[in-house]
Amino acid sequence: MGAPGGNVADSVWSPAGGPYSNPIGWRRNTALTLLGIAVCMAPIYYASAKLEQRPVMPARFIPSQLWCKNFGDKAFANTK
Repeated sequence: MGAPGGNVADSVWSPAGGPYSNPIGWRRNTALTLLGIAVCMAPIYYASAKLEQRPVMPARFIPSQLWCKNFGDKAFANTK
């Protein structure tokens, strides 16, 4: 029984490259993709940090409190 002509997995095609995939330059492609994502996300991050406002002090810790400029201001604390 079995497949005639040898290993069937050698002739299987898939978008990911088949069962023994090791594309040439995958490290470079991955690094360029991550760099592209970082370049696209940096302006969004800076705009978000600049525009963030919280009229009411949060009940629990929020990570953006570390880089948001209006946390810790006396004027902001008096708006409670």
